[in-house]
Amino acid sequence: MELREEIHALAVAFRRYHEEILAELRLLREELERERRARFWERGLLALALVAALVGWVRP
Repeated sequence: MELREEIHALAVAFRRYHEEILAELRLLREELERERRARFWERGLLALALVAALVGWVRP
């Protein structure tokens, strides 16, 4: 194999590896965003339950 072909093969391998890494990072970002949204809704529901409990406690 000529040097040019070897360099081309390395470049192609590097590009594929780079694309795989970017795809993994994209999936991790999406998972993190889903977890953030879930925590946001959990906190909101917890705050709503707390307010409802306080209103029920103040006005029996």
